[in-house]
Amino acid sequence: MTKLEFDDFFQAARSGSLAFPHCKSCGQFHWYPMKRCPHCRSEDLEWVPSKGQGTLYSWTVVRHPFDEAMAGDLPYIVALIEFPDAPGIRLVSNLVDVDVDDIKMGMELSPVYPDPDQDPSVVRFRPTASSAGVPGA
Repeated sequence: MTKLEFDDFFQAARSGSLAFPHCKSCGQFHWYPMKRCPHCRSEDLEWVPSKGQGTLYSWTVVRHPFDEAMAGDLPYIVALIEFPDAPGIRLVSNLVDVDVDDIKMGMELSPVYPDPDQDPSVVRFRPTASSAGVPGA
């Protein structure tokens, strides 16, 4: 896996959108980017834009500075996010603008894109206004 394989993801993030690899042969999405479809081994791949709206599949709170560069950000929330318009994708990201006590499995999330001069791999997510009504976890 090379940075080149992620270029389409980074380019989409820079322009304020998400895109995921999709196999034209079997019709399935996959993450992370690969040179061949992990489902059918086809090389006939494309990048398909996503609306970016996701749901929370799982999450954890990081309270220990595994990387000293993140020590000032503790605690932070690492989340696994699914996308209804890209079935099969589960993207690891961070949740922002939410209190830990308010996090609910299945809550709706919207992307927070980096500024154009920031690292394009840092797309974070925040709860949507409508996610407050999701039944508790």
